[in-house]
Amino acid sequence: MTATNDAPDPLTTQGRWQHIEDRLTAIERRIREHSSAAIATIDTCLAGLDALRHDLAHWPRPPQAAPAPPAVPPQGPPGSPPAPAGHHHTPTAPGGPQDSPAQGQAIVREPA
Repeated sequence: MTATNDAPDPLTTQGRWQHIEDRLTAIERRIREHSSAAIATIDTCLAGLDALRHDLAHWPRPPQAAPAPPAVPPQGPPGSPPAPAGHHHTPTAPGGPQDSPAQGQAIVREPA
């Protein structure tokens, strides 16, 4: 009969632990590399957002237009239809501003 030794070989056990430690070291190195790359990417994105925020904060804004006054339709004689929007007729009396020449201009009238 041959006796068998069921005790583990110390060199084999040590080799297994060394293999596990080497793998853990490699995993740790990859995690550091990936996390460094991710942090660099995030830093680049944050720098871009900060530049955009700065541009928006200092962007020349267009002038704000004053609100238009409310439209008041011109008042005509009672019973007349309202004038179209933006179209105003003002009655002029003879001898009014249309009949007086501007400075240095003469009024030329065509015969009817």
